[in-house]
Amino acid sequence: PCSTQLTNAIIHDKVHEVNEGHPCREKLSLQQIQDLARVDPKYQEMTQDEKDELLHALTEYQALKNMSIHATNSAVACDAQSMLEHVFKILDGLALHSSIYVCLFATCRHVYDSSQPFWYGTDNVMDIWEDVMDLEPDEIIHKLKQWACMHGKSKWRVCYHHC
Repeated sequence: PCSTQLTNAIIHDKVHEVNEGHPCREKLSLQQIQDLARVDPKYQEMTQDEKDELLHALTEYQALKNMSIHATNSAVACDAQSMLEHVFKILDGLALHSSIYVCLFATCRHVYDSSQPFWYGTDNVMDIWEDVMDLEPDEIIHKLKQWACMHGKSKWRVCYHHC
C-alpha cells in the first residue's frame, strides 16, 4: 500500500479549514483549495512535528472512513439481504429434494453494521431450539450478534461434521 503523502495531508487539513460547516454548493473546489494551500504561510516552513501531525490526522481520518464505509453502507446491507434470499431458496430446494433439515443464523461482525441479524430454518427445524434446548431462536441470534461484535474479526473457516 502507498504511504500517506504530505501534500495530501496538507490538502486534507486545508479542506477542513475552509469547507467545514458549509453546504455542498458553497464548498471550494479541489483546485481552489490547492491554490490556497500553496500560498498559505503555515504550510511553507513546517517543522517535522507539524508534518507528522498532519500526516497522522489524515491517516486517522482514512482509517475511520474505511471502517465506517462498510459499517453504514446501505448497499452492502442490501447486497447481503439479496444474497441471503438466494441462499434461502437454495436451502428450501435442498430440503425439498433431499429431505434434510437446515437452520441458519447470520449476523454482522461490526457493532455499527446496518444489516439485521436473522435466523432461518427449513420445515420446522427451528422448533428444536425451543423444544430440546429451551432457547428461542431470537435469543440465540441476539447472543450471536453480541459474540460477533465482541470478537470483531472474521475467521473464514468451515467445519464439517458427519453423522
